[in-house]
Amino acid sequence: MIHIQNAVKNYGEFQLNANLDIPKNSITALLGLNGSGKTTLFRLLTGLMKPDSGIVNVFDQNAWTLSKKQKEEIGVVLSESTFIPSLTVEQIKKVLKAFYSSFDANYYDRLVNRFNLPKNQEIQNYSTGMKVRLKVISALSHHPKLLLLDEPTAGLDVAARNEILDLLREYMENPEHSILISSHISSDLENFCDDFYLISSGRIVLHEDVETLKDGYGIVHILDQDYNKVDLQQVIRQKKTRNGTDVLVKDIQFYEENYPWLAVEHGNIDDLLLMYEGESV
Repeated sequence: MIHIQNAVKNYGEFQLNANLDIPKNSITALLGLNGSGKTTLFRLLTGLMKPDSGIVNVFDQNAWTLSKKQKEEIGVVLSESTFIPSLTVEQIKKVLKAFYSSFDANYYDRLVNRFNLPKNQEIQNYSTGMKVRLKVISALSHHPKLLLLDEPTAGLDVAARNEILDLLREYMENPEHSILISSHISSDLENFCDDFYLISSGRIVLHEDVETLKDGYGIVHILDQDYNKVDLQQVIRQKKTRNGTDVLVKDIQFYEENYPWLAVEHGNIDDLLLMYEGESV
């Protein structure tokens, strides 16, 4: 559904150079700290920006040259995008109907009612959470095959985030659908996604299944006096600490069994993000 190969985009001193593949019937997370290149990647996929070189394909076609009908098969939530503040939900419905031939007004209304959004109130008076809900509803309202979601749960409390994620799980009941999602809330991604790409300084540095992350990855805390006693061949990244070194490994069980005196923690997405700011080995 998405194929990105050696896609390069230059911004002054920053360069995105990425490879990424997303098949049908998958939920893939894009992880990275602010400024890592996530938003640039979303802009390339939506055709808002052209790569300087390389391939950015959606539905087996160049994202920059998608037809209007093909673009209607993509639902988008960008973190910096919003509607005109003076519009109401009812007015936005008219706008969406004019833009999308497949817009489903009944489905839109059902979701608006489900999330208790005031229909005749200007959205500039909505809370942050209400605005986020409306953006997700709008992205789903024309029944796209692909969802591109940049921080879709930002500004929501736990209950509201779970409501959005439940709605997205319903969307994924169709095996023809796929989602690419970014979020800084690691628990959302770990319990929702199938796999993830980690982007750092414009490069995809890791692609892994979420279950493999949970079962195999981990952080080993090594004191300075023990560093030369430990087998480091399976270390992916390392980061210096006050009293030693933290190392990211893919086979945490090996270290638990062979170095029982070392402190170990099973890995999560937050650990990956922090460790990829350290030194590689």
